[in-house]
Amino acid sequence: MADTRVARKYATGLFAAAKAVGKERAIWDDLAALGELLRTDRRLLRVLASPQLSLDEKKNLVRAILADRAEATVRNFILFLVDKGRTESFPRMIDIYRELLDEAEGIVKATITSAIPLTPEEEKQMVTRLQRISGKTLRYRLEVDPEILGGVVAMLGGQIIDHSVRNDLMHLRDSLRAVKVHEAA
Repeated sequence: MADTRVARKYATGLFAAAKAVGKERAIWDDLAALGELLRTDRRLLRVLASPQLSLDEKKNLVRAILADRAEATVRNFILFLVDKGRTESFPRMIDIYRELLDEAEGIVKATITSAIPLTPEEEKQMVTRLQRISGKTLRYRLEVDPEILGGVVAMLGGQIIDHSVRNDLMHLRDSLRAVKVHEAA
């Protein structure tokens, strides 16, 4: 939890700096590329966190890697993280920056789960409905979970919209359990 608070603080600061110069998207592009690099090879983070290297060695490494490959704001941000000893939180900062950018651009994250794969037409209809409900553009992923039996469950931001057969059956079961049966005399 503390790591997320720290990551949010730094990501929010970076987003504010990016916004001030009108480069939110360009900085995101650099962060996304760095994030992909870090997901495929964690060695860079381990090196930057290593107590065997001096602060200057770490900063020179960052400068060498990012020389002409990243916005100056991104390079300075990572150098700042090295100074503060916060490089281990960088992957989470990238995720939070993405959330802030999505929010600023009116994009909401969604997961659409169905019992069987949706056809392209069903997917299009579902996305259109969810965009109408949220009033935002969707960044979504599709999942298949046969345990919902039928229908669809959508997680839209922090909201769950459950129109699954499993959910309907659970409500029916609860309703039947609540019915009082009186014995005839």
